[in-house]
Amino acid sequence: MIDKIYGRIVKLKGDRAKVTAALASARQLYLSDFFLFAKHCLGYKDLEWAVHGECVKALESDAKKKLIVMPRGSFKSSLGSVAYPIWKLLRDPNATILLDSEIYTNSKNFLREIKGHIASSKFIQVFGNIVGPKWDEGEIILSTRTKNRKEASITVGGIETTKVGQHYDLIIGDDYNSAQNSDTPEKCQKVIDHFKYNLNILNPGGEYLLIGTRYAELDVIGFLLSNVLDEKFLAEGKMIRGSPPYAENEDEGLLLLGGS
Repeated sequence: MIDKIYGRIVKLKGDRAKVTAALASARQLYLSDFFLFAKHCLGYKDLEWAVHGECVKALESDAKKKLIVMPRGSFKSSLGSVAYPIWKLLRDPNATILLDSEIYTNSKNFLREIKGHIASSKFIQVFGNIVGPKWDEGEIILSTRTKNRKEASITVGGIETTKVGQHYDLIIGDDYNSAQNSDTPEKCQKVIDHFKYNLNILNPGGEYLLIGTRYAELDVIGFLLSNVLDEKFLAEGKMIRGSPPYAENEDEGLLLLGGS
């Protein structure tokens, strides 16, 4: 479908009205289908529905707390921490998003990739130039925003940073745990305390997306499963085993998707 639309755009270059209509069709399709948006508009060609379909459905769902647990190298961050916040802001330009990670620099890297997509010629062709008045390595504001809010469209953070007085409609926690901060109960608790603090700065009705890989039974994913999602996750979520190349062994192949 999307290839046909772009084919029409190329053929109709001389007819401005028809090109405008074709671009509107592409825009509508992208806004209604997250998978097509990530794969074709942002160019993540390695995404495959057979592998990433459940992840996409979890992200598209109306759940307010979402958990994606996949092994490294499975495009979970490209989907959840890059494509997803762009898609959410296109659908709601007034949203406020905190892009959070174990290390502040990792969050900045995600934001740099987001800015690159938004400033690309292909993106601008479909959605226009939405680069706004704030456009630095720590936060961005889109030009399409219509409400005056103290928080930026996207703000980056890390476990060592605290967002005092800020409130967000969407918080994305990407890879909070690593081998370095999961080897003792005390280190695991520090990450959990950060997660719990973030729950307090999430706006009522807001969404928390947690993305990661399991490192310890007491890590923040274990806390989310046992203390936040509890039985609802087991009833509504999905647990499936991955397959190569996304699962080199049984432990790394556990994929959890769902929400409450």
